[in-house]
Amino acid sequence: MNRILIVSLLAIFLFSFKSDSLDEGMFPMSQLNSLDLKTAGLEISTSDIYNETQPALVNALVRLGGCTGSFISDSGLIITNHHCVFSSVASVSSSKNNYLENGFYAPNKTDEIKTSLPCKITMSYLDVSEEVLTGVEINTPALKKQEIISNNRKSIIEREQKANPHLTSEISEMLVGKSYTLFRYKTLDDVRLVYVPPKNIGKFGGETDNWEWPRHNGDFSIVRAYENGLPYVPEKHLEVNSSGTTEGDFTFILGYPGRTYRNQTAQFLDYQNNYVLPIIADWFDFQIEAIKSFAGDDVDMKLKYSGRLASLNNTSKNFKGKMQGLQRTDVIAQKYDNQKKLAEYAAENKSFNEYQSLFKKNEDLYARKFALARDFIYLNQLYRNGIFSGAAFTQINKENIKNLTKAARGEYLNENSSKILKQLSLYRGIEPRLSLEKKLFSELLYQLSFSHLSEIKFLFNHKFYSGYSTSRNSAYKFANMLWESSKLRKVQKNNNLMESDMEKYLKTNDELIVFASKVNRVFRDMQKEMIQINAEIDEIIPRFNDIDMEIRGGSFIPDANGTLRFTYGYVRGYEPEDAVKASPYTTVGGIIEKTEGTTNPDYFLQSEFIKKMKTIEPADILKNNSSGSVVVGLLYNMDTTGGNSGSPIMDSKGRLVGVNFDRAYTATINDYAWNESYSRSIGVDIRYVLYVMKYFGEADEVLNEMGVKF
Repeated sequence: MNRILIVSLLAIFLFSFKSDSLDEGMFPMSQLNSLDLKTAGLEISTSDIYNETQPALVNALVRLGGCTGSFISDSGLIITNHHCVFSSVASVSSSKNNYLENGFYAPNKTDEIKTSLPCKITMSYLDVSEEVLTGVEINTPALKKQEIISNNRKSIIEREQKANPHLTSEISEMLVGKSYTLFRYKTLDDVRLVYVPPKNIGKFGGETDNWEWPRHNGDFSIVRAYENGLPYVPEKHLEVNSSGTTEGDFTFILGYPGRTYRNQTAQFLDYQNNYVLPIIADWFDFQIEAIKSFAGDDVDMKLKYSGRLASLNNTSKNFKGKMQGLQRTDVIAQKYDNQKKLAEYAAENKSFNEYQSLFKKNEDLYARKFALARDFIYLNQLYRNGIFSGAAFTQINKENIKNLTKAARGEYLNENSSKILKQLSLYRGIEPRLSLEKKLFSELLYQLSFSHLSEIKFLFNHKFYSGYSTSRNSAYKFANMLWESSKLRKVQKNNNLMESDMEKYLKTNDELIVFASKVNRVFRDMQKEMIQINAEIDEIIPRFNDIDMEIRGGSFIPDANGTLRFTYGYVRGYEPEDAVKASPYTTVGGIIEKTEGTTNPDYFLQSEFIKKMKTIEPADILKNNSSGSVVVGLLYNMDTTGGNSGSPIMDSKGRLVGVNFDRAYTATINDYAWNESYSRSIGVDIRYVLYVMKYFGEADEVLNEMGVKF
């Protein structure tokens, strides 16, 4: 077979692998004009979506904490997900005023409750790749390359902050070692709660329905942004289309998707599937049960841990969905096959001959990473344990001042006291949950006792730990000895000592701190090795991408990284399993079906809510044409991931028709690959948002401000 034919076949294969539909993609704003959106169904111009000279739809978008939100009035109203403000609502709730359980509504601005949610608005962006990569050569060592890039990024940010002190500047890596974009944000730090539906509506279906379709939850909330004490006036806000969509309609999403990994090498998927996903899912499940047992029936304690439990549950189920997706599809096999084709192309093409050795190098780097993975992951989790974290950072700072003169020690502690207190912050807040932290600490030591690495086994070389046994009883006995003999259990006493005499506090010594010093040495060496491995892998990724782009003759879509992106598609059902066909809409009728005759607490709905759903005659515009019932959820084939929570779903004219909040279970694999047959995202339909606000919340003032009348 001649070389031209080989190249042609490779190009066909790679293009088909990269996307099986033009609907795929989390596109940066710079790629909008390269898309044939008119043919796809868009009725407005791309300049109405993003425009450098005048306000456009992107100016209605905000990054709200780790989520997305959008302005829906000219007085700073923002719509986002209920789960995006969940922790904020929990933090201002109590057994007396349980806003999380009962919902919240502020009919007047004076009644709104301030949160700690940060709000960022993208003002502009600029490609700074050339400047970021200044001084980087092809043969620059991996760690040195990272150092140069880091220093260049810091210099650019420092210059930007001086030039634009009223803005927040960030440089985002679009492709490691290759492409970098400077984003300028306006930051608003005053965000207040306006309308939050009751928990049994906002989180209806709970963990049972999480990452599942059909969905029937009202996962939305309304907040308001303020600037200088006054409601913020956005450059643009979204118009609400109260009639929603019909099946097959063109839709698009703007938002801040968090992280995807589609430009990584094939071995990365093995690392995720064999180590990260199963280990974290199992560990988070253990934490969930431990927290539930610890909180018991205490309402205030449940509120305190509600946000953490929601996060743990969400991640655990997400990771299990990814594992299922990777195991049921051929994504990993395709990725390896694709990488093999890249290697063959490099061997056939002289301009890429020098890249051939990189394929073997990548395999070797991952082989070592696999060997370290399990212990490295569990050690990382160990440092999240409050009392162990206290022991570890106590020891680190003790070592920092060990060989200093008295005067130098005083100077060091004076200059670094705030930094040390920040390091110890997890420990300083530990007092109310000591028994919970002890259980988590014990389980982590048990998991580490399975290690085959001599460095980890060394940690258990103690008279209280018998024969390196991997029994839970032996590990828990060892953990209990360390814990119960530790002076750090007296948290408040140590907090007071830190504030009054940090040097005296750092002289604290016990078995737990001695153990932490051993862990610090092991973990420090492991971190250094992992940093080196990852730096060398990062060098390889853009070179593989060079071959890929050469074959396909085009640009690449950068992985999602928390920056503003556009995705489009259609309201569309799918067939997740044999003989199962999913409609793209759910209705209020489905809520009633789930509540009747069930003992599942996730489907509990107050009797007055059920009565309203059965007796209220809602406006016709909110109903599904075929069933006559109010539409609740909608399904579509757009490309979304974490961070798109709260993203506005817009119709062909750029009007708000829903709020994105989830993916179907099969689509959790979107972080690694997208496929028309199984990638579906889920949103709360605007018709249900309006229905809940009108008939349950009686939030007429907010509806009027949104310009909604029916």
